[in-house]
Amino acid sequence: MRVDLKLFAKAVVVICACSLLHSPLVAQAPIPAPIEETAVERIARLKRELLEAELAAAEAAEKSESSESKPTTGEIPVGALVIVEGKEGGGGSGFIAELRDRKFFITNIHVLAAARGASIHTVEGTKVTLPNVAFLSENRDLAIVPIQWSGDYLKVSPSLSFDEVSIGDAITVMGNSDGAGVATRLKGEIDGLGPEELEVSAKFVPGNSGSPIVHDALGTVVGIVSHMRDLSKKDKWTEDSELSDIRRFGFRLDGEINWQRMTLQDLFEQGDLYERFEERTYMLAHTIYMLKSERTVMTGYGTHESLGYLFEPFESGFSWKRGLGSSLNVLKLERFVNGLHNELVTDRKSTEEALKVHYFKQRFVEVDIVRDYYEEQLKHVSF
Repeated sequence: MRVDLKLFAKAVVVICACSLLHSPLVAQAPIPAPIEETAVERIARLKRELLEAELAAAEAAEKSESSESKPTTGEIPVGALVIVEGKEGGGGSGFIAELRDRKFFITNIHVLAAARGASIHTVEGTKVTLPNVAFLSENRDLAIVPIQWSGDYLKVSPSLSFDEVSIGDAITVMGNSDGAGVATRLKGEIDGLGPEELEVSAKFVPGNSGSPIVHDALGTVVGIVSHMRDLSKKDKWTEDSELSDIRRFGFRLDGEINWQRMTLQDLFEQGDLYERFEERTYMLAHTIYMLKSERTVMTGYGTHESLGYLFEPFESGFSWKRGLGSSLNVLKLERFVNGLHNELVTDRKSTEEALKVHYFKQRFVEVDIVRDYYEEQLKHVSF
Protein backbone atom coordinates (compact mmCIF):
# COMPACT_ATOMS: atom_id res chain seq x y z
CA MET A 1 0.00 0.00 0.00
CA ARG A 2 1.45 3.42 -0.98
CA VAL A 3 1.08 6.47 1.31
CA ASP A 4 0.81 10.11 0.14
CA LEU A 5 3.64 11.55 2.23
CA LYS A 6 2.41 15.15 1.88
CA LEU A 7 -1.04 14.33 3.23
CA PHE A 8 0.55 12.16 5.92
CA ALA A 9 2.80 15.05 7.06
CA LYS A 10 -0.10 17.56 7.10
CA ALA A 11 -2.20 15.15 9.18
CA VAL A 12 0.63 14.74 11.66
CA VAL A 13 0.92 18.53 12.08
CA VAL A 14 -2.86 18.95 12.59
CA ILE A 15 -3.11 16.03 15.05
CA CYS A 16 -0.16 17.29 17.07
CA ALA A 17 -1.62 20.79 17.17
CA CYS A 18 -5.04 19.52 18.32
CA SER A 19 -3.44 17.31 20.96
CA LEU A 20 -1.53 20.24 22.41
CA LEU A 21 -4.63 22.48 22.55
CA HIS A 22 -6.61 19.86 24.49
CA SER A 23 -3.80 18.61 26.73
CA PRO A 24 -4.36 19.32 30.46
CA LEU A 25 -0.63 19.84 30.86
CA VAL A 26 -0.65 22.62 28.29
CA ALA A 27 -3.70 24.17 29.93
CA GLN A 28 -1.98 24.33 33.33
CA ALA A 29 1.36 25.61 32.00
CA PRO A 30 2.01 29.35 31.77
CA ILE A 31 1.41 30.72 28.32
CA PRO A 32 4.49 32.44 26.92
CA ALA A 33 4.19 35.78 25.25
CA PRO A 34 3.37 35.46 21.59
CA ILE A 35 6.23 35.90 19.14
CA GLU A 36 5.50 38.27 16.33
CA GLU A 37 5.58 36.41 12.97
CA THR A 38 4.78 37.88 9.59
CA ALA A 39 2.58 36.04 7.11
CA VAL A 40 5.58 35.42 4.85
CA GLU A 41 7.65 33.99 7.74
CA ARG A 42 4.75 31.80 8.83
CA ILE A 43 4.32 30.37 5.33
CA ALA A 44 8.07 29.72 5.06
CA ARG A 45 8.10 27.99 8.46
CA LEU A 46 5.16 25.75 7.60
CA LYS A 47 6.76 24.78 4.29
CA ARG A 48 10.00 23.95 6.10
CA GLU A 49 8.21 21.85 8.72
CA LEU A 50 6.18 20.06 6.03
CA LEU A 51 9.35 19.24 4.09
CA GLU A 52 11.08 17.92 7.23
CA ALA A 53 8.04 15.74 8.00
CA GLU A 54 8.02 14.38 4.44
CA LEU A 55 11.74 13.56 4.58
CA ALA A 56 11.40 11.85 7.98
CA ALA A 57 8.43 9.79 6.78
CA ALA A 58 10.26 8.78 3.59
CA GLU A 59 13.33 7.74 5.58
CA ALA A 60 11.22 5.67 7.98
CA ALA A 61 9.43 3.94 5.09
CA GLU A 62 12.74 3.18 3.36
CA LYS A 63 14.21 1.63 6.52
CA SER A 64 11.10 -0.47 7.05
CA GLU A 65 11.13 -1.75 3.47
CA SER A 66 14.86 -2.45 3.64
CA SER A 67 14.56 -4.46 6.87
CA GLU A 68 11.80 -6.61 5.38
CA SER A 69 13.42 -7.45 2.04
CA LYS A 70 17.20 -7.14 2.54
CA PRO A 71 18.83 -10.59 2.40
CA THR A 72 21.30 -11.60 5.11
CA THR A 73 24.15 -11.86 2.62
CA GLY A 74 26.99 -13.96 4.00
CA GLU A 75 25.58 -13.84 7.53
CA ILE A 76 25.45 -17.39 8.88
CA PRO A 77 24.66 -17.54 12.62
CA VAL A 78 27.43 -19.75 13.98
CA GLY A 79 25.23 -20.69 16.93
CA ALA A 80 23.18 -22.80 14.50
CA LEU A 81 26.16 -24.85 13.28
CA VAL A 82 26.56 -28.24 14.93
CA ILE A 83 29.65 -30.43 15.32
CA VAL A 84 29.27 -34.20 15.74
CA GLU A 85 32.37 -35.69 17.37
CA GLY A 86 32.53 -39.47 17.32
CA LYS A 87 33.42 -41.43 20.43
CA GLU A 88 36.29 -43.13 18.60
CA GLY A 89 37.47 -40.14 16.55
CA GLY A 90 36.18 -38.72 13.31
CA GLY A 91 32.86 -37.00 13.10
CA GLY A 92 30.55 -34.98 10.94
CA SER A 93 28.47 -31.86 10.78
CA GLY A 94 24.91 -30.71 11.16
CA PHE A 95 22.88 -27.59 11.78
CA ILE A 96 19.73 -26.34 13.44
CA ALA A 97 17.01 -24.98 11.19
CA GLU A 98 13.34 -24.16 11.16
CA LEU A 99 11.00 -26.32 9.11
CA ARG A 100 7.25 -25.71 9.20
CA ASP A 101 7.55 -23.51 12.29
CA ARG A 102 9.47 -26.18 14.24
CA LYS A 103 13.16 -26.43 15.11
CA PHE A 104 15.09 -29.45 13.89
CA PHE A 105 18.62 -30.77 14.10
CA ILE A 106 19.48 -31.65 10.50
CA THR A 107 22.29 -33.88 9.24
CA ASN A 108 22.96 -36.89 7.00
CA ILE A 109 21.54 -40.31 7.77
CA HIS A 110 25.04 -41.78 7.69
CA VAL A 111 26.29 -39.18 10.18
CA LEU A 112 23.42 -39.65 12.63
CA ALA A 113 23.55 -43.46 12.37
CA ALA A 114 27.21 -43.39 13.46
CA ALA A 115 26.59 -40.97 16.33
CA ARG A 116 26.04 -43.51 19.11
CA GLY A 117 27.80 -42.01 22.13
CA ALA A 118 28.96 -38.99 20.09
CA SER A 119 29.28 -35.46 21.43
CA ILE A 120 26.78 -33.23 19.63
CA HIS A 121 27.19 -29.53 20.28
CA THR A 122 27.11 -26.18 18.52
CA VAL A 123 30.23 -24.31 17.45
CA GLU A 124 29.72 -22.14 20.54
CA GLY A 125 29.79 -25.22 22.78
CA THR A 126 26.07 -25.55 23.56
CA LYS A 127 25.04 -29.20 23.88
CA VAL A 128 22.30 -30.34 21.53
CA THR A 129 20.02 -32.82 23.28
CA LEU A 130 18.24 -35.21 20.92
CA PRO A 131 15.04 -37.11 21.68
CA ASN A 132 14.88 -40.80 20.82
CA VAL A 133 13.23 -40.27 17.44
CA ALA A 134 14.34 -39.22 13.98
CA PHE A 135 12.76 -38.81 10.56
CA LEU A 136 14.73 -40.24 7.64
CA SER A 137 14.27 -39.43 3.97
CA GLU A 138 13.57 -42.54 1.93
CA ASN A 139 15.52 -41.35 -1.13
CA ARG A 140 18.00 -38.79 0.20
CA ASP A 141 20.84 -38.95 2.70
CA LEU A 142 18.90 -36.66 4.99
CA ALA A 143 17.83 -36.99 8.63
CA ILE A 144 15.92 -34.49 10.78
CA VAL A 145 15.39 -34.66 14.54
CA PRO A 146 12.82 -32.40 16.29
CA ILE A 147 14.39 -30.54 19.22
CA GLN A 148 13.48 -27.95 21.82
CA TRP A 149 15.62 -24.95 20.91
CA SER A 150 15.66 -21.23 21.64
CA GLY A 151 19.04 -20.30 20.16
CA ASP A 152 20.24 -19.42 16.67
CA TYR A 153 18.83 -21.28 13.69
CA LEU A 154 19.01 -21.20 9.91
CA LYS A 155 16.15 -20.70 7.47
CA VAL A 156 15.59 -23.25 4.73
CA SER A 157 14.51 -22.31 1.22
CA PRO A 158 10.99 -23.79 0.85
CA SER A 159 11.38 -23.93 -2.93
CA LEU A 160 14.53 -23.46 -4.99
CA SER A 161 12.35 -22.80 -8.04
CA PHE A 162 10.29 -20.11 -6.31
CA ASP A 163 13.47 -18.49 -4.93
CA GLU A 164 14.94 -18.63 -8.46
CA VAL A 165 18.07 -20.49 -7.34
CA SER A 166 20.23 -21.00 -10.43
CA ILE A 167 23.43 -22.58 -11.64
CA GLY A 168 26.28 -20.16 -11.02
CA ASP A 169 24.83 -18.70 -7.81
CA ALA A 170 27.36 -18.15 -5.01
CA ILE A 171 27.08 -20.45 -1.97
CA THR A 172 28.88 -21.06 1.31
CA VAL A 173 29.47 -24.38 3.09
CA MET A 174 30.21 -24.21 6.82
CA GLY A 175 30.94 -27.28 8.88
CA ASN A 176 33.35 -29.62 10.66
CA SER A 177 35.95 -30.03 7.88
CA ASP A 178 38.18 -33.11 8.37
CA GLY A 179 36.39 -33.79 11.65
CA ALA A 180 38.77 -31.29 13.29
CA GLY A 181 36.14 -30.00 15.71
CA VAL A 182 36.01 -26.46 14.31
CA ALA A 183 33.73 -24.83 11.76
CA THR A 184 35.32 -23.70 8.51
CA ARG A 185 33.94 -21.54 5.73
CA LEU A 186 34.16 -22.86 2.16
CA LYS A 187 33.08 -20.64 -0.72
CA GLY A 188 31.85 -21.83 -4.10
CA GLU A 189 29.06 -21.84 -6.63
CA ILE A 190 26.19 -24.08 -7.66
CA ASP A 191 27.52 -26.16 -10.57
CA GLY A 192 24.43 -28.27 -11.18
CA LEU A 193 20.81 -28.72 -10.13
CA GLY A 194 18.66 -31.84 -10.12
CA PRO A 195 15.26 -32.73 -8.65
CA GLU A 196 16.85 -34.12 -5.46
CA GLU A 197 20.54 -33.20 -5.61
CA LEU A 198 22.70 -30.20 -6.35
CA GLU A 199 26.39 -30.05 -7.26
CA VAL A 200 28.67 -27.38 -5.84
CA SER A 201 32.24 -26.24 -6.43
CA ALA A 202 32.99 -25.59 -2.73
CA LYS A 203 35.78 -28.06 -1.93
CA PHE A 204 34.31 -29.76 1.11
CA VAL A 205 36.03 -32.81 2.59
CA PRO A 206 35.15 -35.71 4.94
CA GLY A 207 33.79 -34.25 8.14
CA ASN A 208 31.70 -31.76 6.18
CA SER A 209 28.97 -34.36 5.71
CA GLY A 210 25.81 -32.75 7.09
CA SER A 211 27.02 -29.17 6.59
CA PRO A 212 24.48 -26.61 5.34
CA ILE A 213 24.86 -25.25 1.82
CA VAL A 214 23.82 -21.60 2.21
CA HIS A 215 22.82 -19.40 -0.72
CA ASP A 216 24.82 -16.19 -0.28
CA ALA A 217 22.25 -13.78 -1.73
CA LEU A 218 19.21 -15.34 -0.06
CA GLY A 219 20.87 -16.25 3.23
CA THR A 220 18.89 -19.51 3.30
CA VAL A 221 19.87 -23.18 3.23
CA VAL A 222 19.43 -24.70 -0.22
CA GLY A 223 21.03 -28.09 0.44
CA ILE A 224 23.00 -30.33 2.77
CA VAL A 225 26.49 -31.69 2.01
CA SER A 226 26.37 -35.42 1.33
CA HIS A 227 29.05 -37.07 -0.81
CA MET A 228 31.84 -36.85 -3.38
CA ARG A 229 32.33 -38.84 -6.57
CA ASP A 230 35.73 -39.72 -7.98
CA LEU A 231 35.47 -39.38 -11.74
CA SER A 232 39.21 -39.21 -12.38
CA LYS A 233 39.14 -42.33 -14.56
CA LYS A 234 38.55 -41.01 -18.06
CA ASP A 235 37.68 -42.67 -21.32
CA LYS A 236 37.63 -41.28 -24.82
CA TRP A 237 34.24 -39.74 -24.21
CA THR A 238 35.22 -37.89 -21.01
CA GLU A 239 38.95 -37.19 -21.35
CA ASP A 240 38.34 -33.62 -22.55
CA SER A 241 35.65 -32.85 -19.94
CA GLU A 242 35.77 -29.43 -18.29
CA LEU A 243 34.34 -30.89 -15.08
CA SER A 244 36.51 -31.59 -12.05
CA ASP A 245 37.79 -35.11 -11.42
CA ILE A 246 36.34 -34.95 -7.91
CA ARG A 247 32.75 -33.73 -7.97
CA ARG A 248 30.84 -32.75 -4.83
CA PHE A 249 27.12 -33.18 -4.19
CA GLY A 250 24.47 -32.33 -1.66
CA PHE A 251 20.79 -33.07 -1.25
CA ARG A 252 18.04 -30.49 -1.56
CA LEU A 253 15.69 -29.95 1.38
CA ASP A 254 12.74 -28.81 -0.72
CA GLY A 255 10.27 -30.74 -2.86
CA GLU A 256 8.40 -33.92 -2.04
CA ILE A 257 10.22 -35.94 0.62
CA ASN A 258 8.84 -39.18 2.02
CA TRP A 259 9.85 -39.53 5.67
CA GLN A 260 10.46 -42.73 7.60
CA ARG A 261 10.08 -42.47 11.41
CA MET A 262 12.58 -44.43 13.51
CA THR A 263 13.98 -44.40 17.03
CA LEU A 264 17.62 -43.39 17.34
CA GLN A 265 18.44 -46.72 18.98
CA ASP A 266 17.08 -48.64 15.97
CA LEU A 267 18.96 -46.29 13.63
CA PHE A 268 22.24 -46.91 15.47
CA GLU A 269 21.71 -50.68 15.13
CA GLN A 270 20.94 -50.32 11.42
CA GLY A 271 24.09 -48.24 10.99
CA ASP A 272 26.20 -50.85 12.78
CA LEU A 273 24.73 -53.63 10.64
CA TYR A 274 25.44 -51.88 7.37
CA GLU A 275 28.91 -50.69 8.45
CA ARG A 276 29.89 -54.25 9.33
CA PHE A 277 28.74 -55.52 5.92
CA GLU A 278 30.57 -52.75 4.09
CA GLU A 279 33.79 -53.21 6.09
CA ARG A 280 33.84 -56.97 5.55
CA THR A 281 33.15 -56.52 1.85
CA TYR A 282 36.07 -54.18 1.24
CA MET A 283 38.45 -56.26 3.36
CA LEU A 284 37.50 -59.33 1.34
CA ALA A 285 37.84 -57.37 -1.90
CA HIS A 286 41.31 -56.11 -0.94
CA THR A 287 42.43 -59.58 0.10
CA ILE A 288 41.24 -61.17 -3.15
CA TYR A 289 42.80 -58.40 -5.26
CA MET A 290 46.21 -58.81 -3.58
CA LEU A 291 45.99 -62.61 -3.82
CA LYS A 292 45.09 -62.59 -7.51
CA SER A 293 47.15 -59.65 -8.77
CA GLU A 294 50.11 -59.56 -6.40
CA ARG A 295 50.15 -63.20 -5.25
CA THR A 296 50.28 -61.90 -1.69
CA VAL A 297 48.36 -63.00 1.41
CA MET A 298 47.19 -60.06 3.55
CA THR A 299 48.05 -61.62 6.92
CA GLY A 300 47.70 -58.21 8.57
CA TYR A 301 43.95 -58.89 8.63
CA GLY A 302 44.59 -61.87 10.93
CA THR A 303 43.46 -59.86 13.96
CA HIS A 304 40.15 -58.81 12.45
CA GLU A 305 37.16 -59.61 14.65
CA SER A 306 35.18 -61.66 12.11
CA LEU A 307 37.66 -62.48 9.32
CA GLY A 308 40.77 -63.19 11.35
CA TYR A 309 40.12 -66.94 11.49
CA LEU A 310 40.76 -67.18 7.72
CA PHE A 311 44.45 -66.46 8.25
CA GLU A 312 45.09 -69.01 11.02
CA PRO A 313 46.62 -71.60 8.59
CA PHE A 314 49.46 -69.18 7.86
CA GLU A 315 50.41 -68.84 11.52
CA SER A 316 51.92 -72.33 11.73
CA GLY A 317 52.89 -75.07 9.31
CA PHE A 318 53.13 -72.75 6.32
CA SER A 319 56.55 -72.44 4.71
CA TRP A 320 56.91 -68.99 3.18
CA LYS A 321 60.31 -69.92 1.76
CA ARG A 322 59.05 -72.92 -0.21
CA GLY A 323 55.94 -71.12 -1.46
CA LEU A 324 54.03 -73.15 -4.06
CA GLY A 325 56.77 -75.76 -4.05
CA SER A 326 55.16 -77.24 -0.96
CA SER A 327 52.03 -79.36 -1.40
CA LEU A 328 51.02 -78.46 2.17
CA ASN A 329 51.26 -74.79 1.28
CA VAL A 330 49.08 -75.28 -1.78
CA LEU A 331 46.50 -77.15 0.28
CA LYS A 332 46.38 -74.34 2.82
CA LEU A 333 46.02 -71.74 0.07
CA GLU A 334 43.16 -73.65 -1.53
CA ARG A 335 41.40 -73.82 1.83
CA PHE A 336 42.02 -70.10 2.23
CA VAL A 337 40.35 -69.42 -1.13
CA ASN A 338 37.36 -71.57 -0.16
CA GLY A 339 37.08 -69.63 3.08
CA LEU A 340 37.08 -66.33 1.19
CA HIS A 341 34.34 -67.62 -1.11
CA ASN A 342 32.19 -68.72 1.83
CA GLU A 343 32.60 -65.35 3.52
CA LEU A 344 31.47 -63.55 0.37
CA VAL A 345 28.08 -65.26 0.54
CA THR A 346 27.46 -65.93 4.25
CA ASP A 347 26.02 -62.63 5.51
CA ARG A 348 24.51 -61.28 2.31
CA LYS A 349 21.00 -62.62 2.73
CA SER A 350 20.80 -62.03 6.49
CA THR A 351 22.01 -58.43 6.14
CA GLU A 352 19.64 -57.68 3.29
CA GLU A 353 16.67 -58.97 5.28
CA ALA A 354 17.66 -57.10 8.45
CA LEU A 355 18.14 -53.68 6.84
CA LYS A 356 15.01 -51.52 7.18
CA VAL A 357 16.36 -48.03 6.42
CA HIS A 358 15.86 -47.23 2.73
CA TYR A 359 19.15 -45.35 2.51
CA PHE A 360 21.13 -48.35 3.79
CA LYS A 361 19.19 -50.75 1.58
CA GLN A 362 20.23 -48.71 -1.46
CA ARG A 363 23.84 -48.66 -0.29
CA PHE A 364 23.67 -52.41 0.30
CA VAL A 365 22.86 -53.00 -3.37
CA GLU A 366 25.90 -50.97 -4.42
CA VAL A 367 28.23 -52.85 -2.08
CA ASP A 368 26.76 -56.22 -3.02
CA ILE A 369 27.77 -55.53 -6.64
CA VAL A 370 31.36 -55.33 -5.38
CA ARG A 371 30.95 -58.78 -3.82
CA ASP A 372 29.62 -60.16 -7.09
CA TYR A 373 32.65 -58.82 -8.93
CA TYR A 374 35.23 -60.27 -6.55
CA GLU A 375 33.38 -63.55 -6.31
CA GLU A 376 33.94 -63.85 -10.04
CA GLN A 377 37.59 -62.82 -9.69
CA LEU A 378 38.13 -65.49 -7.05
CA LYS A 379 37.19 -68.16 -9.59
CA HIS A 380 40.33 -67.29 -11.55
CA VAL A 381 42.72 -67.75 -8.61
CA SER A 382 44.68 -71.00 -8.88
CA PHE A 383 47.94 -72.44 -7.52
